Amino acid sequence: MSQTMIVARLPSRSLAERLWYRAVRSFQAFTRDAIAAQRLLRERDRLAELSDAALKDIGLTQADVWAELRKPVWRR
Repeated sequence: MSQTMIVARLPSRSLAERLWYRAVRSFQAFTRDAIAAQRLLRERDRLAELSDAALKDIGLTQADVWAELRKPVWRR
């Protein structure tokens, strides 16, 4: 006696659905990157406000701070 396996095939997504999901994922990635950039800028601002004594405590110099502040946001 042979057994027959029934396989349900899900319909593939339409082009419009695929484009919509791709747009949503792109927007989510953009939002995630924008939030990370804001956080980085805030951290750099706080770093710039530290005194020389505080920088010495964490092992940094003013030159290190200026090097960090000159970096573009996309370079972390």
